[in-house]
Parts: sequence; C-alpha cells; structure tokens
Amino acid sequence: MLKLLVLLISVRISAIDIKSHRIPNQYTLILAVLLLLDQIGGDTRGVLMAILIVLAVGYFGKVGAGDIKLILALLFTSGSLLLNERYLYGAVLISLLVLFSSALFARMKSLDIPKSIPLAPSILLPFLFSYLAI
Repeated sequence: MLKLLVLLISVRISAIDIKSHRIPNQYTLILAVLLLLDQIGGDTRGVLMAILIVLAVGYFGKVGAGDIKLILALLFTSGSLLLNERYLYGAVLISLLVLFSSALFARMKSLDIPKSIPLAPSILLPFLFSYLAI
C-alpha cells in the first residue's frame, strides 16, 4: 500500500511540475513522510556527501528550490536508491527526453525554446523504478 501511495504522490508532483514548474512543499513533505514510514535507509556517509552536493548545486546553480527540496527528501529517506549508477543514468536520460520534447513542442507551436524544464519527472522516475523494483 505504501508503494502505491509513493507512486501516486510522485505522479502528482511530476504533473504539477510539468504544468507549473513548481513543486508544492506539502507534496514533498507527504512523499518524505511516506518514505520514512517505509524505512529503506542507506549508506549514511554517501547520503551526507550527496546532500552537501545537492545544497551546493542549489545554491550556485539555477535549480529551483522545489527540486532541491524534493531531492533532499529522497536522500534523507531513501538515499541508497539515489546513490547508484542506475539512478544517475535514468535521471540524465529522462532529463534529455524532457528537454528535447519541450524544445520540439515549442518549435511545433512556433514558440521560443523554454528557458527551464520541469525536473521532478527526471528526479522521480528513476527513483520509482528502483523503489518499486521495476
């Protein structure tokens, strides 16, 4: 049941991010609580290093605060699932797909290429594949 709730809230977060380029705090908090209830855990030292990297990227980069909070929630609750090559490859692949589809959609509508892309799908899809063992 928890896995289904994690899947549903992740889909909701991604849909909201695609539509509005915002990730509401309450959904990130709900996801974090659900994942804490599941108690996956992980490599503490690796998770702490990843948290520091995410905070640095958020501070110096052009990544939205909602995306940073979402990644931090996943790292705090399920860090071991994010600290592997499979997750990284999935996140890069999905980010590229979102970028290309956004550019293609803008071109079809004769619009300028978007200056930002929604990152929640790129963050959550590879996580869900690992979390749900797909």
